[in-house]
Amino acid sequence: MEGLGGGGGLEGARDRGTVIHFRNSMIDPNNQNYFSLDEQTPVVLPWWRVRKHQMRMLAGFGIMVGIGVIGYYAWQTYSLTHVDVAKVEQANTIIANAVASCAGDADPEACENTARSDAARATGQASVCSALVGEELVNCVSLIALDAESAAACAQLSGADEVQCTDNATLLAARKAKNYSMCSSITDAAIRASCQSQLLSAVVAAGECAKYGVSDDECSFSKRIQSVIAAGKPDGCAQFSGEQAASCADIFVSLDQDKDGLNLFDEAVLGTSDVNADTDGDGYTDGEEVESKHDPLK
Repeated sequence: MEGLGGGGGLEGARDRGTVIHFRNSMIDPNNQNYFSLDEQTPVVLPWWRVRKHQMRMLAGFGIMVGIGVIGYYAWQTYSLTHVDVAKVEQANTIIANAVASCAGDADPEACENTARSDAARATGQASVCSALVGEELVNCVSLIALDAESAAACAQLSGADEVQCTDNATLLAARKAKNYSMCSSITDAAIRASCQSQLLSAVVAAGECAKYGVSDDECSFSKRIQSVIAAGKPDGCAQFSGEQAASCADIFVSLDQDKDGLNLFDEAVLGTSDVNADTDGDGYTDGEEVESKHDPLK
């Protein structure tokens, strides 16, 4: 292999990173120039541009995100179900003080149970509820779950009571997060429907009906009913029929946007503002004036 020059033959060429190109036209066993060498400078990419390293970094990032999400929910569950000794002692102190006050009550046991429920709720410790039984236990745990807007505390219950507690807590959590998809985990059909109904407007506004499997008819109805409500005219419900018309009317009857004691339907009939609690600016709310037989517009 002397034709390779002074580089140690073929192996030496490989060690130097030399690229060897075989030429078909020169395949001649008797020719010492059986192949030729083209000296090229190897291209070395930065390590972060090498595909295998990129895949490793991506996998590592995914693992960290996954651990973070799992850790967050684990902490939520831990914080709501774990017995916090300091808080339990705080609750016991509250209960002990209440027992002394309940001694002279007509029903000391009921008084003490109420004090225990209040102490459990004040400290957020569902374990304090365990001394209660029946409906009192269910109510105690459920209130803690609703306060925290998390179903973790519901694990203190069982059977249908746990399911109902979980459903109601999930409804509140979904509303807080404005997360329509959370509604699908609710077991009770009525509560699930209520959850989806309350969050549908956010889905429609974001143009995500298809993403969440909302039908075109339901999506269209939500858009139109929002327009009717924005216009503040109950007669706009006439464009709907059946259950949709009833739903539209119910919204006008149930909503009081300015908290003046008059619902949207009343405001529309009276001609008062549904965003200004005191339409005529006389210091009395529209609802107070209607109740006292005064004209809310004068």
